[in-house]
Amino acid sequence: LTIMRATCTDPNPLQDFCVADTTSTLFLNGFPCLNPSTVTAAHFKTSALGVPGNTSANPFGFNVTLTTPKNLPGFNTQGIAIARTDFAKGGLVPPHIHPRASEITFVVDGKVLVGFVDTSNKLFTQILKAGDVFV
Repeated sequence: LTIMRATCTDPNPLQDFCVADTTSTLFLNGFPCLNPSTVTAAHFKTSALGVPGNTSANPFGFNVTLTTPKNLPGFNTQGIAIARTDFAKGGLVPPHIHPRASEITFVVDGKVLVGFVDTSNKLFTQILKAGDVFV
């Protein structure tokens, strides 16, 4: 009798956080970490998404404002992202993909048609209004 067992998990992080040292000239996949003793709560806050983007800067009538370790150092190595997308009336984001990533849409104002295509080419769409969320 042989009993075999396999377990698979994501590796645990080596540390709770790795706040980006955006002034370092060392090249890594991401940024080197600040010394944890110098990290403050301010490293985990950004106001980057509080300013509406310029929706006339491209022919599609939208603007995406991203958070990155440059404007939110606490994001470094966390495997998450957040962005603000602003639309002009009639604006659209061209079809695009996010390999190995997910997207959550939260509508603050107006109405937006959102959707995705699954791996069997089935289309899922919804019209969202202020306060709605779509995964």
